[in-house]
Amino acid sequence: MTSTTFGDVSLFWYMNQGSTPAAPSRGHLMDHIALSVTDLDAWVAKLRAGGVTFLQPPYTVGEHRAVMIEGPSREAIELLEIKSA
Repeated sequence: MTSTTFGDVSLFWYMNQGSTPAAPSRGHLMDHIALSVTDLDAWVAKLRAGGVTFLQPPYTVGEHRAVMIEGPSREAIELLEIKSA
């Protein structure tokens, strides 16, 4: 198991140890995680070029833009664009 700590929040994860692919995370207790980026268009282009699976095309969340991708263990990852002030 691996973890990363951001202030008083810890994020834990582990890689699938078996030969059966992990189930997608959408619709489960932990539906997805979100990461902020400053240039969503650049990330979308880079991820498309790398063959990453997009679960949802770009959409808006309040005043921000976001996209949902599938991670290497089929987990859903939301990239949320937060412009620098």
